[in-house]
Amino acid sequence: ALSPKNKNITLADIRKIADSFIKPHLLSNPEIGNVEVFGGYESAIRIEVDPFKAKQYGIDFSAIAKALRTLNRDMPIGFTKGENDFYTVTFYGEKDNIERLKQLPVLPNVKLGDVADVSWSYKKRNSGYIGNGKDAIALSIQRAPGGSVLDVSKAARKEMKALEATYPNIRFEIADTQRDLIEQANDNMLEALRDAIIYTLLVIMIFLGNFRAIVAAGLSIPMVFFATMAIIWLTGGELNIVIYTAIILALGMLTDDAVVVLENIERHLSEEHEDLQTAIFRGTKEVLGPVFAGTIATIAILFPLMFVGGFPEKIFKPLIETLIIALLVSYFLSITFIPLLSAWLYKNGTRKTKVEIFFEKLYQNTIGRLVSPYVGIIRFSNGKWWALRRMMLTMAVVMLLIVSLKNIMPTIGKDAMPPMDTGIIKAQVAFSANETTQSAEKKIAPFLQWLHQQPWVKSSSVAFGSEAGVLSLGSGNLPAEATITINGVNRFERNATIWQLEDKIRARLATLEGVKRDDVFDFGATALSSIKATLDVRLSSPVVDGLPDAAHKVREVIRKVKGLTSVSTSWDKDFTEIELDIDENKALSYGVTPYQIAMQIPIRGEVVGLNANLESMNTQYVRLYLKGKFAENIETLRLLPIKTPTGEVPLEEIAKVKRHLTFARIERDKMLYSIDVNGYRAKRPVTHITDDALKALKDANVTDVQITQAGDIAQIHDSFKRMAKAIGLGVIVLIMTLIAIYRSVRLALIMIVVLPLSLIGAAWGMLLFDKPSCMPSLLGILLLFGIIIKNAVLLIDFYQNYREKGESPFESAQEAVRVRFRPVMMTAFGTIAGMIPIALEQAVGLERLSPLADVAIGGLLVGTLLTLVYVPMYAYIFDSGNKKTNPINEVIE
Repeated sequence: ALSPKNKNITLADIRKIADSFIKPHLLSNPEIGNVEVFGGYESAIRIEVDPFKAKQYGIDFSAIAKALRTLNRDMPIGFTKGENDFYTVTFYGEKDNIERLKQLPVLPNVKLGDVADVSWSYKKRNSGYIGNGKDAIALSIQRAPGGSVLDVSKAARKEMKALEATYPNIRFEIADTQRDLIEQANDNMLEALRDAIIYTLLVIMIFLGNFRAIVAAGLSIPMVFFATMAIIWLTGGELNIVIYTAIILALGMLTDDAVVVLENIERHLSEEHEDLQTAIFRGTKEVLGPVFAGTIATIAILFPLMFVGGFPEKIFKPLIETLIIALLVSYFLSITFIPLLSAWLYKNGTRKTKVEIFFEKLYQNTIGRLVSPYVGIIRFSNGKWWALRRMMLTMAVVMLLIVSLKNIMPTIGKDAMPPMDTGIIKAQVAFSANETTQSAEKKIAPFLQWLHQQPWVKSSSVAFGSEAGVLSLGSGNLPAEATITINGVNRFERNATIWQLEDKIRARLATLEGVKRDDVFDFGATALSSIKATLDVRLSSPVVDGLPDAAHKVREVIRKVKGLTSVSTSWDKDFTEIELDIDENKALSYGVTPYQIAMQIPIRGEVVGLNANLESMNTQYVRLYLKGKFAENIETLRLLPIKTPTGEVPLEEIAKVKRHLTFARIERDKMLYSIDVNGYRAKRPVTHITDDALKALKDANVTDVQITQAGDIAQIHDSFKRMAKAIGLGVIVLIMTLIAIYRSVRLALIMIVVLPLSLIGAAWGMLLFDKPSCMPSLLGILLLFGIIIKNAVLLIDFYQNYREKGESPFESAQEAVRVRFRPVMMTAFGTIAGMIPIALEQAVGLERLSPLADVAIGGLLVGTLLTLVYVPMYAYIFDSGNKKTNPINEVIE
């Protein structure tokens, strides 16, 4: 925001400087992609014709306009080309300064300065800008394609410091920026990453009671992190909240690979009593297959999401790419670095310290006691009446799945993306369509004065109206419509939520004189910036008349929908138009046509020429105005003298003035006239709001118009279809991958069957964390499936090992549970521990991604427990070597 420091400079002067010098200077910086100047006071050469002087010299306005168009211009005439020479022929008529323009002849011996005031000023304002409560000119500085927000912000701030020294009378302030949000989010994410690492290492200590595992995990995590960052940097990526989230999500799986290898090496040392090198070789080789299979299986189920297209691909592709890179790096380190590290860690044997023994006893006396109940369930499934028992176990979990999904999913509702408290509040404020920008600025001043007295406010940006070619500020606004952006402190530094602050702002705006619209909502309230509002009921018709009335009916019924904070229409028939009804017969009797009369009323600031400045590469429009009160008051305009062949007559002699309402703005969509009824919300799920709105529309009694939903619900339907396809394709690819790895359709399907059962925990996780079903939660399901399948792979692999040793299917299933219970539980709880900072939303912006963690945490808690039961149970049940009758004589309860 550029504003005057003193009275020696005006906003009009600042606009000229900004357009002519500051903008070109900023664009010369390679980090800056585009600069838009906004705020009215657009430079123009104003020619204000005095009608009385024009009458004195016998010249009409059309003659003045014609003279300006024909004489005040440079004209290339052509060229001459001889046998040995070549010349261009040009007429230079453009007057390059005001004094020369005043001397422009409009009639023989009559100069422009004789009948008009000529000045370098600005065109009549239809836009304005207020930055941090001060009238200002705005510079919207945007990054270059592929550039970084932080890089362009740093470059712009550096340039501003240099410009402050060049223009000491101009105050340079930042009224709106996303830099603070990004830096705060990145700082928070580093803290969340730190906490996730601590929680994960703590879980490893509790489950393994092994400092060697802590060392292995503690070294592998930073190695994976920096290797992943290096690959992302080499491929042109950058650090952001999505990348950090991917790293945190991968933490549990990253440590799992390292710990599984290390734990198996230790098992060979302590239980098999092998020498160190043999234990390292055999221990690593034994888990090489399952670790690889688990990594590939996780990647297989995730990668289809990178190619679903649309919004989901745009949002989640960087996250999936980072996860896949981290998983591959983790696998590589687990089979190379960890075996080498173990040679050093176990050089003095496997003897444990007192602290390690304490944690080992803690595990054995708590979580370790759960092994027996799990083995007991496996034995229960093979007891007397085994067929009935297995059916009971299967039907119980299937019924729980059906009941959970049927009751919980409709209750929590759906969102494209959940609401987010970024500390940035947006508002759309509108006054009468017939008001000027100056009037609206005065009316909003008391609100801005109150706003900047609030301790949580950092900066504010208010853009009135719109300007041609400027898209980032005020796009599409009428002169008395304002787009407000309020930047506040982050949610960790205030007690009130952003939605509570919005209520206060909305109440304050409602008290402003003449306010017609006061929509207040949080930054990023809709999934896409192109979506106008959370609820957007679009009415379309081939006929424009009747649409505003239909929209009013819809607005009244929509107001009653629970969860909406405000409802407004995108346009209306509320602009008072003055119609000049020219009496054609009377006009012709005076020898003039309606067109000739209209050309003598220059009140629109018609552009009649261009004056270019080669030094600043800037162009000034030459605009023709009517001097005095004629252009300000319709009653005065009636008296404007109109020149006719028979003499001058006042305008009211040949024309009547009528007033009626018309459209200040009209919108079209798909070749039809359209009007939007926009509803803004706080936090209620979109599907609940939309469902209630559809019910309310039945009472609107609107006919002869087409009604469609153009809000977030349209994006939800599209995105959920794409995500569902990704999940389906991921499962298919996963099955094919498992079949290829294990060369068994039976084992692949057994591992897959537990995936839908994990949705029980996923549904309860969303309910308990009070989150709707959304795109991040669907991604969480994919991630959940990847972790569950990784645990299933560990169980099946050890089941196969025991079968190859000659054990029966039933005994192999029990042994797989006994041996793999600890690493399976550690993987699940390690991943859960890593996700806790995301679930607790410990960073600004994590509200958007926290449902991913909520789903994964709930799903892992339930899914892991079910995996330890149903994967080994179905493995032995469907094993071709299993006896069809119960081999146990007594039922073991």
